[in-house]
Amino acid sequence: MNIEQWDYLQTSLREIDRFIRDAFTIVQQSGGDPASTLHGLVISEDEVAGYLEQAPLTTSWPEGTLNLPELDFQNTDNPFSRVAVSFGLNTLDSIILLLSLAPEFDLRYERIYAYLQDDVSQRHPTVNLMMNLLGSNIAQRYAVWQRLGAEMPLRQHRLISCVPDPARPHSGFLAHHIRVDHRITGYLLGDNHMDGRLIHAVQVHQPDPNMWLPVVAEPMRAAMPEAPLIYLQGGVEMGQLEMALALCATQGLPLIQLDMAALVAKDTPFEENWRLALREAYLNNGALMIDHWESTLNEARMPSPALWEAIVAYPQTVFISAREEWEPIDVNRQRRMLRLSFKIPDYKERYDVWESAISKYQTALEPADIEETSAKFGFTRSQIARAVQTAVDLAESRGELMQKADLYAGAQAHANLQLGSLAHRIVPRFGWKDLILPPEQTTQLREMSSRLRYSHVVQDDWGFGEAMPNSSGISALFAGDSGTGKTLSAEVIAKDLGLVLYKIDLSAVVSKYIGETEKNLNVIFTTAQSSNAILFFDEADALFGKRSEVKDARDRYANIEIAYLLQQIEAYDGVVIMATNFRQNLDDAFTRRLDFLVDFPFPDAEYRQRLWEAHFPPRTPMAADVDFAEIAARYRLAGGNIRNVALAAAYLAAANGQVVTREHIRNAVRREHQKMGRLTED
Repeated sequence: MNIEQWDYLQTSLREIDRFIRDAFTIVQQSGGDPASTLHGLVISEDEVAGYLEQAPLTTSWPEGTLNLPELDFQNTDNPFSRVAVSFGLNTLDSIILLLSLAPEFDLRYERIYAYLQDDVSQRHPTVNLMMNLLGSNIAQRYAVWQRLGAEMPLRQHRLISCVPDPARPHSGFLAHHIRVDHRITGYLLGDNHMDGRLIHAVQVHQPDPNMWLPVVAEPMRAAMPEAPLIYLQGGVEMGQLEMALALCATQGLPLIQLDMAALVAKDTPFEENWRLALREAYLNNGALMIDHWESTLNEARMPSPALWEAIVAYPQTVFISAREEWEPIDVNRQRRMLRLSFKIPDYKERYDVWESAISKYQTALEPADIEETSAKFGFTRSQIARAVQTAVDLAESRGELMQKADLYAGAQAHANLQLGSLAHRIVPRFGWKDLILPPEQTTQLREMSSRLRYSHVVQDDWGFGEAMPNSSGISALFAGDSGTGKTLSAEVIAKDLGLVLYKIDLSAVVSKYIGETEKNLNVIFTTAQSSNAILFFDEADALFGKRSEVKDARDRYANIEIAYLLQQIEAYDGVVIMATNFRQNLDDAFTRRLDFLVDFPFPDAEYRQRLWEAHFPPRTPMAADVDFAEIAARYRLAGGNIRNVALAAAYLAAANGQVVTREHIRNAVRREHQKMGRLTED
């Protein structure tokens, strides 16, 4: 706080002293010393008689005219005047606030107020004292009472609160104490730190005048009306914040960003949290950005009238950000609501952002590396910036220039999905050389990989994205017995493309409660949209089974779930892989809408031999009697079972002789057959 601000407060309090001194004189003229009795313990006959002589609704003080403090609250540059102007306080409001503030700045006012209220315990002004000080007749007293109402600026904006006397919690409004909120006291003393009750829910941004302005907002920069409402529709981190900051920079305003979901989630009532958050916007005289708008809407997708009225009344630009489209229903609104839609940048724009972010550093990257990264990762600008920072950190940790592997690692780090119990990430470990499948299936899998790798060429360069909307994603069904390589194939594709792979936990997704399954699916696909993650639904027939004949409400909603899932898959720009052991259980309409359908056959003897050989590493000590061709011909096992047998045989050998023999393999096969419920073989 600078000395000029102290001077202003001191000058103001001197005028308050003059005003209170006059009030003190008037009280003395009443002919009695308030300190002469023990207030509340002794009520004399003369006191009661005096009360009965007094006209109702008037003060007990002698009649006299108090000259209100002569202070300019509008035309000076100091924190108090800024509060008065920002919150629309009139002269009476400002005097009430200053009188209420006095004990916060100087403790002598506590004793003065106690004297004026004839009660040593009343150290802060009450509503009654304020009416006595500022109202010499009924009209003036009513004006004070009115300005202390809950919907008037002082209390509406939480500058003050009127709280019951702790000693008399059920007393009337006249006995309520007037207290100034600590955030306001701090602000007037030059401390503009965020209210601690709003941590993690409110942020104040100071925009850079030279920052990038999204293309969609260019026409708005010059033609934007004064203080509009601007509705920003799109997924999380699609550039809404950057656009709001850029427009604020053109107006020279800070941006106050409110996370409405965080405000709703707090233990305290939302109305109180909202009012405190809105107060921060007023105190900082900034534009307002309301994130997660949908969190405030009721079942009719409307906010409370008080919330919407406060937004419309806010004097600066207001940005409202939400995933879905939304329209207000008020017809008499004077402020225009402009609308902007946000989506993941197309390939060309992503390439420009990647190239711009990378150009700030010396790297060992080739243009083709940036092209490939831009094509594979459907990132927003914010994600790209963070991914490049992580890549630079990884490279400098080794003391080297950034490589392609660093770029991919940075992208993967920021493609992580926050899905909780709905899915878990699989780190791909296997490549094409580890995949043992017939040529037809291998070819199909490579086609899947190539399709995503060259998606930008077909979709953007050749125009298919405009001609065929929702054609950039890839959906595939892997069908085959357990252990035939479905999960392994998903890993191989993820590793080849450098994308993250998430296995969806269907036990957490599918719910018996109507609407919950769709809600969970929406969370998965919405969260994954800006990461280009590969979504792997194992045992998908549990979720995508055949639509049944509608016999009851449960059947109808089950069919709705399938239809909803089909919509989500078609709208997803990434890769969705579904695996099933029972292809015949899947809905025909569902399989017709897939891009790839890969059948995983049970391996014949030739492929089983290759699988046996692949599952014993070259360093494994093998006995001369182990003949993989003979073992493959004798035991009809899928790849997953062969993996289990190989590992079990190795442990048996390590505990007995240190060399894997035919007998170890035979015993391991017996255990595997027991797990599978098969009769054991000699």
